Amino acid sequence: MLILPLPASAQCTGDCDRDGAVSIAELLRGVTISLGETATSVCESFDGDDDGRVGVDELVRGVTNALGGCPPQTRAFIATSSFQEGSYAVVGLDAPRPVTPSTAQRRIYRDSVVRSFDGLVYVVNRLFADNIQVLDPADGLRTHIQCSTGNGTNPHDIAFVSRHKAYVSLFEEHELLIVNPSARPDCADFILGRIDLSSLADADGIPDMDQMAIVGARLYVALQRLDINSVLRLPAENGALAVVDTTTDQLVGAIELSGENPFGATKGLTVRDGAIWVSETGRFNVLDGGLERIDLASGRATGFAVSEADLGGDVTDFAIVSDHLAYAILNRPGFTNALISFDPTTRQVLATHHESSGYTLFDLELNDRGELFLADRSRRSSGLRIFRAADGAPLTNGVIDLGLPPFEILFLP
Repeated sequence: MLILPLPASAQCTGDCDRDGAVSIAELLRGVTISLGETATSVCESFDGDDDGRVGVDELVRGVTNALGGCPPQTRAFIATSSFQEGSYAVVGLDAPRPVTPSTAQRRIYRDSVVRSFDGLVYVVNRLFADNIQVLDPADGLRTHIQCSTGNGTNPHDIAFVSRHKAYVSLFEEHELLIVNPSARPDCADFILGRIDLSSLADADGIPDMDQMAIVGARLYVALQRLDINSVLRLPAENGALAVVDTTTDQLVGAIELSGENPFGATKGLTVRDGAIWVSETGRFNVLDGGLERIDLASGRATGFAVSEADLGGDVTDFAIVSDHLAYAILNRPGFTNALISFDPTTRQVLATHHESSGYTLFDLELNDRGELFLADRSRRSSGLRIFRAADGAPLTNGVIDLGLPPFEILFLP
């Protein structure tokens, strides 16, 4: 299904690694491209008009973004779902936080996760939908392309190298997809290749790929290694991170994790200060996992920085604010869950900010204004809760109703 050709619109000129800032090194990269010494593929965000070169005006925009910062976030895109139907809502970040609620006309799949790249929203429609849907905020969030990843593949994440190359993790397959996120309307050029990860799988041959992150020229793919022959798909062995060279598309190694089942609702793997942080939940309702820090310089997992026993439950999502302040959604024994704050350095729980019966708190995201958005799927009061990240104080009186229960939160300029 396709409605319109996909435009090439850079979200922040000069932000080569899409970390929300333009560094001196990135400006120098732009200069080498403008001089013809380096290909535009090295930093496509400098080529805002997609003409294959970097002009003086594009360099000036890069310098402006380096000095003043990339465009600030202004709204939250929220995937909503009743698990019978799926849609999305939009919430403005400025008071009074206007809401465009979910409607049947704004259709996405009932089980989907969302990512953003170069100003576009990528909806990963998962099991039984098996496709990537691209929405353009500059065109009223209309669907521009919707390309299949293959029947029964169950895509779980998408990670971007450029506007013409990305990777899609397939939970039900042993091969990682290489795709063109700017595919043609008929999607004929969508799938570019595949990378076999079966050598890293458990005994059933399926590595259970989940979240990903690209750091420099390396792609890291979380492998849950679950037993597909068990009724509850229990962990078969410890999880791992597959390591792929993005320049050659070759599997170059793996990092074995200290715990089982790397799982969480973060927007891809969390990269911070030269490390990847992974939530390893192990077996649900058993305090056998925790948050692990993987040092990228050494390529080694360093053990649980904070354990589930320290926090009192399975960590299903988390947001790190500083070395001494982080937040997590916990699934606690007894079928309750909570939003807590904790100190990642001392492993101490600081406070409980919200509690719920049932496992109804799903996604937790931190915006560039220092606000935490929490997706609350409680049957009687589903909606969005907002907290101040500095101290966990609630910024909403109850929940913001979105029309359908919130599932995934994504911030946009």
